[in-house]
Amino acid sequence: MDEDIVQLALNNLNKETGIVGRWTERRDIDGEVKLVVNDKTLHYFVEVKREVRRHQLDQLLRCRKQFTDVLLVAEHIFPAVKAELRELNFPYLETNGNVFIKRAPLWLWIDTNRKTFIQKETRNRAFTKTGLKVLFYLLLDRENVNLPQRVIAEKTGVALGNIPLVLNGLKEAGYLLRKGKKTYLWEHKEDLIHRWINEYEISLKPHLLIGTFHLEVPWQELEFDGYDEAWGGETAGDLYTDYLRPEEYILFTRKSRTDFIKKYRLRPGTKGNLKLYKMFWTANHEKPYRAAPPLLVYADLKLRRDKRCREVATMIWNEYIQPNI
Repeated sequence: MDEDIVQLALNNLNKETGIVGRWTERRDIDGEVKLVVNDKTLHYFVEVKREVRRHQLDQLLRCRKQFTDVLLVAEHIFPAVKAELRELNFPYLETNGNVFIKRAPLWLWIDTNRKTFIQKETRNRAFTKTGLKVLFYLLLDRENVNLPQRVIAEKTGVALGNIPLVLNGLKEAGYLLRKGKKTYLWEHKEDLIHRWINEYEISLKPHLLIGTFHLEVPWQELEFDGYDEAWGGETAGDLYTDYLRPEEYILFTRKSRTDFIKKYRLRPGTKGNLKLYKMFWTANHEKPYRAAPPLLVYADLKLRRDKRCREVATMIWNEYIQPNI
């Protein structure tokens, strides 16, 4: 699939500009490409992605530190991410021929072509809406994957028949290795976590949104009943680190929209500062009380285009997530 993405991108770049690109695969990075521009050759190491979102920028910057001249080639890069890449002078090329390269003797920026699609492979069941819920639970603790499938189904609220499909999907994608007859070892878990974040933003999170509300009192004054609510995003980031003063709020609940409005007397509004989402996990709250699990908090902070949020995300990663990988 990497070669398909690169070849289509290079073909469309040639149609747009006349630049000829020659691609070679590598083992230490996805590949390298030579761009021939007016009898001069620019060499780049290449990182290939299907879609590129904000949380992947750190990984790309680490890659650039290692290989210096790195070109990102992707099927699609979201507009806000492209703006950040240009600010960082990080060259990119999309399959539709949209491109940004600022390196002598070439200064090239095209952003007018429509998105193109490469025929997608059969959907991996680990990354469907249902699969993402199961995968979230498995990622919370490295030993969860070795629980009986019946227990995983009960903990996630997912039908038992889905559990082997998710496990098989993870094995096929190279994230699980069989250790014994009923036990597994994780492989490339950090990459899997960031893939989960990407798929969560695209496939799961939009379907969890209940509504947007105006929070007109300090967030600390909302008194929750038992385990029916949990703070996410900036508020949970503050609970975990005491380093972030929330301005936008994410709250997960098991209540219906009607029951939530009745209980907390919040005013709905599309420009409100609180987004309410359906709670999709069933495990008990993590410490501190009232906060969503660290992985979910990390994901929502990492997806924000805000320096302070990303600093707190890194703190949560280092203290709560990295030790469990």
